[in-house]
Amino acid sequence: MLNVRHAAYDIFADLFLYKFKEEEYNELLGKLSLVQEKLGKYLVETGVDVSEILRAFKEAKRSDYLIEYSTLFMTGLGVKPLIPVESKRIFSLMGEKVALFKYNDVVRFMKSRGLVPKIVTQFSVEIDHVSSILGFMAYLVEEEFNLRVNGRDAYKTVQDQKNFAITHIFSWIPDWASDVVNDQRARIFKVVCTQLQEWLKFDRDFLGER
Repeated sequence: MLNVRHAAYDIFADLFLYKFKEEEYNELLGKLSLVQEKLGKYLVETGVDVSEILRAFKEAKRSDYLIEYSTLFMTGLGVKPLIPVESKRIFSLMGEKVALFKYNDVVRFMKSRGLVPKIVTQFSVEIDHVSSILGFMAYLVEEEFNLRVNGRDAYKTVQDQKNFAITHIFSWIPDWASDVVNDQRARIFKVVCTQLQEWLKFDRDFLGER
């Protein structure tokens, strides 16, 4: 199960990174195909159908993807802005104090694993971008896997997964994904976010039973 959980968080983290270069875009499609081939049947059991995501990409042109991503996630326009950054979304909904607390908590989690970059440039993905958050969850799942393989206690890592997921994933990403699904501009990401919602439902139940 750990390899399936890692693959799910890792592929969703990658899907929400902007693949501006053609090489990056093609690598993403290759990664999706590989995940479908190796783990697709196991992910279906969790409610996630990677083949649906692949189909959405293949039915669109790369130019369609570039326009859709930038329109949805980079302009900040629309009835409900969909910028995929936790602190920015929380700021618009709950104010500066809560947003700052959330941001600092993400930094604390990542610093505990030595993952906060010392230099942040204008081209860096925000530390609380949805890709960073899902990617960190993938890191924690991999950490648990390595501990168990080496016969070590994984209790703290499992608790960190629960705490991080409750505070920084389940608290806002399902609602954000729902907003994307209901946005008329979404085509590819309507499918991606529908599958993400299914995954988060599964993993929320999974973590609740641990």
